[in-house]
Amino acid sequence: MVERILVIGQRPPPVHGSTVMAERFVDASIQNGFNTEIVQKTFSRELEEVGKVSLSKIAKVPGFFRRVADAVSCSRPTLCIYFITVGLPSLLVDCMAIRILRRRQIPYVLYFHGKGYRRYEERRYSTVSRIIRNALGHASGGLVLGECLKHDVDHCISNDRLYVLPNGIPDVEAYKRVCRRGNKEPIKVIFLANLIPSKGPMTFIAMARKILESEEWVRFVLAGRPASSEYFRQIQAFIESSGLENRVELPGPLYGEAKERLFGEADIFVLPTEKDVFPLVNLEAMQWSLPVVSSPIGAIPEIVRDGVDGFIVDPKNVDLLARRVVELVRNSELRRGMGHSARTRYEAQYSLTAYARNLKRAMDRFLLPEATKGYPVGRG
Repeated sequence: MVERILVIGQRPPPVHGSTVMAERFVDASIQNGFNTEIVQKTFSRELEEVGKVSLSKIAKVPGFFRRVADAVSCSRPTLCIYFITVGLPSLLVDCMAIRILRRRQIPYVLYFHGKGYRRYEERRYSTVSRIIRNALGHASGGLVLGECLKHDVDHCISNDRLYVLPNGIPDVEAYKRVCRRGNKEPIKVIFLANLIPSKGPMTFIAMARKILESEEWVRFVLAGRPASSEYFRQIQAFIESSGLENRVELPGPLYGEAKERLFGEADIFVLPTEKDVFPLVNLEAMQWSLPVVSSPIGAIPEIVRDGVDGFIVDPKNVDLLARRVVELVRNSELRRGMGHSARTRYEAQYSLTAYARNLKRAMDRFLLPEATKGYPVGRG
């Protein structure tokens, strides 16, 4: 019998980690032979709308609940995979949708792409905490992006019901056509992400200013889509006030061949993020044999091994961030060695082949008869 899987999540747009992985989950699930359909949680269409409450979003909530109820009634899925959010307003909407699954006795597994669920326990005696605890605690299990992220939800879902499913990205044919980097000048250090404060574009500029005090021939690229025109003006003003107009490029958002060209010409990738859980762009850099310098948050230290595939640095420590990048700038052997290690790790752990394999193992585990049942949450 072909198992029927209902996915509740959102495909792009907007383009960010959770929406991209919702699409990849559906594709990999079908590839593994499951009968899979998705109910779209389409509340945000633009990146700047994500995480914000609006009247237009509130108006969409009843329609979303109807779509969930209709999908459950029509398909009677064996299991539901729910891409659950972490921001309080949207999380409460998720908890109400989960009540539909519970009333229809549909087993569900929560797919966690954010971090911060444990903080709601600080409101231990509040109605909000009880609602969240019940939604999480009655799940058949949870999918987390890294081993270290289990602690964020294991107060509601026991460790034996949590499965680590790292993100995966497709390889690019262009990688095979690129002549791998040798000794060349100038060294190019790149940043590629949505230009929002939490991703660290200002930190990247501050780091560049410090590096250029001693390494005048290094060049920097700050690529990505700005969160707003006002924030982009702030970035431009900071570059100008730092005297870096000719040293830091601002090409804007890059896709397709332009993005591949950026990675193919780069030597070092830096993402000094302060909030991400599992940034896909780090995997993209590793895919292109780039050493990655990123932050000790979320699952990043599990992806980028400090001193092996790159460096893990507190983004608030700009001096250390600059020193680590300078090490890579000055030592071509270290740069190539870490880049090779990053590429090997990508192939083994974070390719789409690896993702599909890990997904199959997770689904086989959660589809066991003893797994597809609700679990009492205890009090509340």
